[in-house]
Amino acid sequence: MSLSGLLGGLAARLTDSPDRLADRDLADRVRATGSTRIAAVSRGDLATLTGRVRTVSSGGGHDHLGVTAELFDGTGEVDVCWLGRRSIPGIDTGRYLRATGRVGVREGRMIMFNPRYELLAGQPGRTAEENHGRV
Repeated sequence: MSLSGLLGGLAARLTDSPDRLADRDLADRVRATGSTRIAAVSRGDLATLTGRVRTVSSGGGHDHLGVTAELFDGTGEVDVCWLGRRSIPGIDTGRYLRATGRVGVREGRMIMFNPRYELLAGQPGRTAEENHGRV
């Protein structure tokens, strides 16, 4: 890496907000898992996405199809929806998960219906010791 590239990266780290730095760190960790970046997916893609659940909603109203979680990977977000469900154990705000399915669009937002999913023990790309605060 050139000196100007190194200085530019350092300047960005010093001037970015803590939230932006956390988003960048999460995006780097997700990329290391081999998952597709949410910002890189389009309607119709079959993708494996990894990230943090930011919101969870469920209910029986006309707007709710089942359990819907917003998955965020530092580059973007996608709604993940399990049709006909009122709750799913482990799908909670702040939890990390990996979802695989076909990406669609509903009301202008990307959405994945009934994906296969895996609940992760901690942040993607971290060792068990790092996730449990032992390092």
